[in-house]
This record gives sequence, structure tokens and C-alpha cells, in this order.
Amino acid sequence: MPELNKVLIAGRLTEDPAIKYTVDGIAVANLKLAVNHYTKDKQESEASFFDIIAFGKAAQFIEQNIKKADHILIDGRLRQVKYTVKVDGEEKARSRVEIVVNSVFPISLHADKTIEDKGTIEY
Repeated sequence: MPELNKVLIAGRLTEDPAIKYTVDGIAVANLKLAVNHYTKDKQESEASFFDIIAFGKAAQFIEQNIKKADHILIDGRLRQVKYTVKVDGEEKARSRVEIVVNSVFPISLHADKTIEDKGTIEY
């Protein structure tokens, strides 16, 4: 059976994207996405928070067009990041899962922007 690693998720940014550039000049954008889940009667909700990372043209597009509280749709894949931390002087292995962007689609509209103005970018 073939393997599949595909994520399609929509939510709102909890903070402005953090943009950095590699030594080779490649843009890297880190985002925090909140996704609400509502109860059956829509009286209560809980939020899940996701770490998102974008590279290259997708990161540049995010830098120019996406900001805190924007509603966006992400098409991407999951990636596990492994790292170590020091706890009481001892190294401990940790890992986290993040979503790597393939495409980003702005959903929210602002008075000065439309979806056509923002466009869509694929990495």
C-alpha cells in the first residue's frame, strides 16, 4: 500500500508570521495556527494549535500578505522534528510535529484586500 502524508487545515493565525532568511537567501516563515472545534450544538468550542513552516516563495508570499488573525487554508504535509533539551543537567530527547506548507490560500478579506489581490502560492 502506498504511503500518504497530506494535511489540509484552515484556521486563524495567533501571531504575525516570523520570517527569517537562510545564508543562501531562502525565506523561511514560521506560523502558529489556531483551529476551533465546536460541540454538536455549537455552544462550546475548544482550540487546537499547530506549528506551521513555509519555505521559499510560499514564505515570501506569507511575509507580504499574511498577518495575525488572518484566516488561511494550508495544504501541506506533516514533519517530525527531533531535538534534545537539558533537564537537570541531563540531555533528554524530544520531538514535535509541524506542518510544512505546500500551498497557502488566504480566506479572510480585509477592506483593502481581496483574495484576487493576495492570490495563491505553491512551494
